[in-house]
Amino acid sequence: MRELEWDGALNARDLGGLPATGGPIQYGRVYRSAHPDALTDTGREALLAAGVTTVIDLRNADERAGVQVVDGVTIHHQPVEDQSDQAFMAEWGERLNSPAYYNAVLHRWPGLVTAVFARLADAPPGGVLIHCRAGCDRTGMIVSMLLSLAGTPVADILDDYELALRSNPDDRPLPGQTLDQHCAQACAELIAFLGSVDIPRYLTSSGLSFEQLARVRERLVATTFA
Repeated sequence: MRELEWDGALNARDLGGLPATGGPIQYGRVYRSAHPDALTDTGREALLAAGVTTVIDLRNADERAGVQVVDGVTIHHQPVEDQSDQAFMAEWGERLNSPAYYNAVLHRWPGLVTAVFARLADAPPGGVLIHCRAGCDRTGMIVSMLLSLAGTPVADILDDYELALRSNPDDRPLPGQTLDQHCAQACAELIAFLGSVDIPRYLTSSGLSFEQLARVRERLVATTFA
């Protein structure tokens, strides 16, 4: 039930159904996908039928040449990194498809990362779609943090991330690696990331209010959300 048939959008999935503290994550609240720029008319109808009213686009400005405007949907451009940062790119530019770089992003751009969660907290009723280019690592970073906030067990967070890895047509294992090895390494890196960050403290110390933090959790798990 989590896989979505949005024609023209790859790697599309509802976070609903995943376990969380106090009950499962509710369907129709938060979605993840690769970029939706190639949505067909049928795909746009499916996105609207799923109740999406807000889109959070994590891509950098130079990746957004073909952004689709959908009536009734508000798109927020919320990049989580600045690839014009030469020092960052020199260290991490070859490893942007790996959770190994997530901590570097959190350390370097806390305002950018926290702004995504503020958008989630302040979004109007309706579904929120989070996406980057391929729906894998920038989306994976935000979604793994989001699921951790909801109390989703690490094993389920890893399963959700690995689904994205295996559904990413652009991602390729490193030379000498099989896809299984690539996924195992990436999941080990994600475990290390999740174990290294106190996510509520990070967000609230970076500008998210406690009320916003509570609304993020409520969006995921409350049986009614307004």
